[in-house]
Amino acid sequence: MRYIPVLTIAGSDPSGGAGIQADIKTISALGCYAASAITAVTVQNTLEISEVHPIPPQIVEGQIRMVMDDINPRAIKVGMVNDGATIRAIAKVLREYKSKCVVVDPVMVSTSGLPLMQPDAVHIFVKELMPLATLLTPNIPEAMALKDSKPSSYVLVKGGHADEGLEMVDRLYRSDGTLIRTYKGEKVDTKNTHGTGCSLSSAIAAMLARGYGIEEAIYRAKRWLTKAIKAGANVEIGRGPGPINHFFCPEPLVKQKISMEQLALQFITHKNERYGYVYGAGKALVGGCRWIQLRMKGATDKEVREAALLLKPICKRYRAVLIIDDRVEITKEVDADGVHLGKGDVSIEKARTILGDEKIIGGTANTTDDILRFAEAGADYIGCGPFRFTTTKQHLSPILGIDGYRDIIREIREIRKLTIPIVAIGGITAEDIPEIMDTGVDGIALSGAILNAQAPAEETKKIVSIIEQTKHNDL
Repeated sequence: MRYIPVLTIAGSDPSGGAGIQADIKTISALGCYAASAITAVTVQNTLEISEVHPIPPQIVEGQIRMVMDDINPRAIKVGMVNDGATIRAIAKVLREYKSKCVVVDPVMVSTSGLPLMQPDAVHIFVKELMPLATLLTPNIPEAMALKDSKPSSYVLVKGGHADEGLEMVDRLYRSDGTLIRTYKGEKVDTKNTHGTGCSLSSAIAAMLARGYGIEEAIYRAKRWLTKAIKAGANVEIGRGPGPINHFFCPEPLVKQKISMEQLALQFITHKNERYGYVYGAGKALVGGCRWIQLRMKGATDKEVREAALLLKPICKRYRAVLIIDDRVEITKEVDADGVHLGKGDVSIEKARTILGDEKIIGGTANTTDDILRFAEAGADYIGCGPFRFTTTKQHLSPILGIDGYRDIIREIREIRKLTIPIVAIGGITAEDIPEIMDTGVDGIALSGAILNAQAPAEETKKIVSIIEQTKHNDL
């Protein structure tokens, strides 16, 4: 199972509680892979910051390029940047690589009052970096300093500096100033809050990298941060405000639910004159497919339950994911890996209430609006289609074709800045795969192309090879 890479671009804190050290701890604690580019070396501890030494802009730029060329992070967090030349260098690389998911934490002044961004760099920050941000995360003083500037797509104003009783209240706004959502959290009685801003922005980046929409990513990141603050509330590290406890539980709070290798090829079960649902799925597993969606339209709950119980140990043997189509209660009963929901099924929110955070929940979408709705509701992946006419769909949505996928991926990735995995579905053949993958989708879902082949297992092997080769050519 592969990590989901996240890049943090920030200053270094030798005391380990804030800056790039806090970012790396946060990203790792949430089960992602942390890459980093250091913008400045600070002289600080839990009591104060006394000096800031900027890293030369060309070195900062080089660090980022090396990571982008090799690791291709799914999200980027930008923290402390001290000078205008470095801001320009960072913005240049982000534009060049068309980075789609960027969280910018405008670290302008330290808690002890030392300026962390040079005064003449602020207007460069506003002009060059802010427009590239998917999300800006200022505290109240920073938001006031930037209030006359054109904001990024979304702005989360952190309420730690406001006196709102026993609650911490953060507010999410759109670029036009519309309040989208208010997040209320418990105010923990502790002095150990060093690095909370760095940790929150990094946690949001990690959640976005996992494919959550903006609202859900912020909610999950704040929930994790509150627990980390509580866990470190009484720990004595240094003589000043100490750090939070990033690793407060033995396992990540958010487990990596989806492996992109498994997601790359999904087999959706059906039956023909040769193979039943379970036996057909077995053929796909033998061929190398590692994601089975048990789809039995028209079957009774009893029939679906029996098939799921037969498939579950087989999937486990091949280390494959088992997803149940539509039936949320059966998913919970047989402890499958997750459920796939159509537009007419129960809501993502209700399914999440029943199944909890650890189960995978996918949804079928045909339009950008469908994807946005599912993503904001907390879906883990999207099955998008159909590509062409397919007999497995009784109520066919408008056919997308190659141009439809290109338009949707462009809208979702480049304009809406969402990273939720998207799988192409509906009437796809092996010959279609290279062109469809070239649109930017993350995976392919097949049914008849495998089951109706002369040798389904061998056909699956061929398809796995095509997908792997296509992905390799994209690197």
